[in-house]
Amino acid sequence: MSEIDTAVTVIGGYLGAGKTTLLNHILRTADERIAVLVNDFGDINIDEDLIASQDGDTISLANGCICCSLIDGFSSALATIRALEPQPQRLVIESSGVADPATVAAYGHGPGLTLDATVVVVDAETIRTKSRDVYVGDTIIGQLRSGDIVVMNKVDLVDDEDAQAIEEWLRETCPDAVLIGATNGVVDPTLLFGVVEAKPPSAGEPHDHKDDGHQHAESLFDSWSWSGTDPLSRSTVEALMESMPAEVVRAKGLVLVDDEPDRIMVLQRVGRRWTLRPFGPRGEDAQTRLVVIGFHGAISDDWLNGKLA
Repeated sequence: MSEIDTAVTVIGGYLGAGKTTLLNHILRTADERIAVLVNDFGDINIDEDLIASQDGDTISLANGCICCSLIDGFSSALATIRALEPQPQRLVIESSGVADPATVAAYGHGPGLTLDATVVVVDAETIRTKSRDVYVGDTIIGQLRSGDIVVMNKVDLVDDEDAQAIEEWLRETCPDAVLIGATNGVVDPTLLFGVVEAKPPSAGEPHDHKDDGHQHAESLFDSWSWSGTDPLSRSTVEALMESMPAEVVRAKGLVLVDDEPDRIMVLQRVGRRWTLRPFGPRGEDAQTRLVVIGFHGAISDDWLNGKLA
């Protein structure tokens, strides 16, 4: 059993929003060893050259990832995941189109698991119309409000004016979520995944993902980093997190805190939600290493240095 919890990412959203398209992109491009729970293998067109073997309700991929069907329920699928050795670094759960992602995310607090973020995918062309539907509108609004990250997919199907109006509507509907635009579910996994540290693949373990039309984050985002050997006060960390502008997508890192002299802490922030929790023993050479990702110009090096000086 891994000494470090498996990070859990939940992907939700209404039927046709592009959840499976996003999931396929993650499988092709993420650099982690991932286990995926899906409702039905028939809904996922996994690249044939990635498939190493299939055994009943489990598909093993050549890149070290594995997909498990939810046909027998969450408990059975999670038992399969827990039995894997080595443990996956991340578990991605694709919920059904009418499910409440918050309910599914509750599984991310199980033994050996740590909930990272809930990602809700929406169809930019139809989301506002469907949200007013007398039958499914409440479900869609509930899904949106459960998301830490909302992927506004299919932005290529709307013009610039409509895209701006949809974005404004989404910011009003789910103000605490990070909003990311996408076409064909192409989102850099760096923007979706946090910093729940996991062991690298074992020596000799295949784990090369293809870069198939991968849209790199550099085209939309900047990143800033800070490191230091002196412990920070907890109040300094809290003030930094609370002062970050909405344009910051993620903050993540390993942090030395002065009131935890024997261990290092792991910090992650997505949307307005952030956590600071124990990571492991503090070694002699330990230092704070923080990375902040945001839209161009969201902050500056001087701003970050000033907050942590």
